[in-house]
Amino acid sequence: MKRVFTIISILVAGSLAAQDTRNLETFDRLKTSSALEIELTQADINQVTITGVNPEDYEKIRTEIKDGELNIFTKGTIRSNEGIKIALQFVNLSSISCSGASEIKTMNPINGNTLTITGSGASDMDLDLNLQELTVDFSGASDIKLRGSTDQFNLTLSGASSMRAGEFQAREVIVDVSGAADVKVFASESISGKATGASSINVKGDPAIKNINNSGAASANFGHGDNINVTVGKKHIDIDDEEVNVGTGKHKVSVHEDTTTVSWGNTRLIIIDDSVYVEKKKRKRKNHWAGVDLGINGFFDANGSLDLSNPSNYELTRPQLVTQFMELNYQKSWTVSVNFMEFFIPIKEHHFGLVTGLGTEWNNYELKHNVYLNPEGGSHVFTEVDEYNKNYTWGEIDTVFNYSKNRFKTWFINAPLLLEVNTGDDADRSFHLSAGAILGYNLQTKMKYKYNDNGDEKKYKDKDDFNTNPFRVSLTARAGYGWFNVFATYSLTPLFENGKGPKLYPFTVGVTLLGF
Repeated sequence: MKRVFTIISILVAGSLAAQDTRNLETFDRLKTSSALEIELTQADINQVTITGVNPEDYEKIRTEIKDGELNIFTKGTIRSNEGIKIALQFVNLSSISCSGASEIKTMNPINGNTLTITGSGASDMDLDLNLQELTVDFSGASDIKLRGSTDQFNLTLSGASSMRAGEFQAREVIVDVSGAADVKVFASESISGKATGASSINVKGDPAIKNINNSGAASANFGHGDNINVTVGKKHIDIDDEEVNVGTGKHKVSVHEDTTTVSWGNTRLIIIDDSVYVEKKKRKRKNHWAGVDLGINGFFDANGSLDLSNPSNYELTRPQLVTQFMELNYQKSWTVSVNFMEFFIPIKEHHFGLVTGLGTEWNNYELKHNVYLNPEGGSHVFTEVDEYNKNYTWGEIDTVFNYSKNRFKTWFINAPLLLEVNTGDDADRSFHLSAGAILGYNLQTKMKYKYNDNGDEKKYKDKDDFNTNPFRVSLTARAGYGWFNVFATYSLTPLFENGKGPKLYPFTVGVTLLGF
């Protein structure tokens, strides 16, 4: 028996350590649309090496070249305990296009003339580049870090993306930044362009030419030797020979000769010599969207019922009505939201108005039964399966592993539009009520499994989109008194795309833990 287990262990270890190396035709453009980790190395060959995947799943990782463009993507469900890693060697690269939750980093500096990088979703990039010209166009909630140098840097950034390029030395920079984007760049000679929305641009290098047009709450910030002005949104630090002013939104510290003024929200502290004066003004309204929310998740079926069980014969007679595999363990099905931005548009002072903003939301749905989700389960539903109907999310009983965790997870970025009513003139002693809709965009979907394999605890993440709807419209209501706030949300959009999964409508009830 020990010999059998030894042989099995060797085979398993060998399969996990295996790698798939593919020689590639000539290409100079890269495209990826799956949740992959890609390592770039400039070399004298075009080659890709895949690790972290069982050999039987190699064919599900596609590396297709058409018209000089290498497209790397996954097709079907891939089980990987270590994470899928793609090591790509290339001779030349003129463009990179990525979407979804791709992770791309360079293993050595990339040298070349021009490079164009475009992307969306929640991509993560860490690149070392030495170029003549770089063009970057990103949206969504991407995080980009650059090092190296270029003569010309053209940057377009929107959404909640972040660009950290303070160590990427550029001679000329042209920017077009919008939304809640956060940008740090280095310009040695000139920087020009525009910033809109609540975006922020921080410039290193002290360029001689500075021509940035700001609108909305956007800001562009430069260093000026002995006199310094730094502005990020409503936050600023001003220093000159006679006065220091530090402001963070409604908070401000001002020092001028023998007078120090400290403003904190609605409270102002004035210190003159040895005298201290305190002034406090009551707040008339609190934020009721911005903050940290915690809630419990669930599903309604197409009939508005919480009961997702169904007769056993439905799997054969009415498979499209089968919802039982999505029954939840409510104790472990929860959501956390961080609503980081709120704007109140008054209609009648602080008593009545519109609320909008931005937030991000992480949902966990713990499945009750020992099932794994198959995004290509159309054969269980349709009598004839083709390329158009094979994508159907179906739950299959796992007879091999007993899951201690099989959790369905989604990650959204949300924008609300609410009508709000506040009853009083003191925010700490007023009732508030708001209702409206929330538009959400799905940044990522995945399944997380945890199980025991011969005494070893295993974890596996399946980052397929499982045919979930990319956009979501939800109804919501929020109510409370003073700092206390509760909320409820119901999605008008089904969890899965039409005809690609059971009709389930997510809902959440919860409480605000911390208001901003």
